Amino acid sequence: MAAIDKIYVKSWNEYQQFKEWCSQQPLLEDKYGKKVAISSYLINHWSEEDFSDRDRPIFSASYYVDAYLIRNCPFDFIQDNLKLNYGEWTPERIKSFYEDVVNWDESKQGKCPYWAKKEDFITFEDGTMTIKGLKESSYSQIKRGCLFNSPFTDIVYTAGKHFRCVKHPSYMWNKPFKCKNWFISVNLPDELNTYMWYHKEHNSWDFSEDFVEADSSSSTACCRTIRALKRLIIKWKLPIGTKVTATGRYFEDTYEFIVTK
Repeated sequence: MAAIDKIYVKSWNEYQQFKEWCSQQPLLEDKYGKKVAISSYLINHWSEEDFSDRDRPIFSASYYVDAYLIRNCPFDFIQDNLKLNYGEWTPERIKSFYEDVVNWDESKQGKCPYWAKKEDFITFEDGTMTIKGLKESSYSQIKRGCLFNSPFTDIVYTAGKHFRCVKHPSYMWNKPFKCKNWFISVNLPDELNTYMWYHKEHNSWDFSEDFVEADSSSSTACCRTIRALKRLIIKWKLPIGTKVTATGRYFEDTYEFIVTK
């Protein structure tokens, strides 16, 4: 389960309002059909006194669950968090950014670090502003129903049916212990521009954009033998071009496989 960032609130009252709303929402279904309550993503260890001196994180969930909040949660204090986390350029944010840019003094502060220049800002008749070349945010795409509509990723790929070994240890280890764990990582082709998490309870590698509710997610899996790994590579249905790396516990104790057609 991938998460982009936590949601923060300023007060105990906001915390209680959001908790109550979460408890009234229907269960969501993940990629494997598991039904999950939104309330399970709440951070519940806060007391009223904890909100006296600072904002507190109260919610951390996957992209898919956050998208449900973006489309359905009625509270501005929650939407403000989500707009920031998912790249929405609100009028207030643009104005603040404009002031940062125009007030930067290169003679005293050095080269301006901001990606926009003063001339990139466009002011409309009503006083609102925009920035040249500003792309639509993930927040707006979610709001329009164009992103994270399903617990499955919309990434198009072809799963490989074969693989080949492209690297193996220069000599074989023969150590006197009963079993040996190999730590497995996968690196997807660059053109997919994403990564995968391993979920032990499903013995699966899933895209970071997938909604998978599991006890644990990891960037590595484990196998006791290379032979067992070879049996799993095809079962995992990895994209063609994926590099599967198995690392042992010794120097240069590494195998690499490439998934093919």
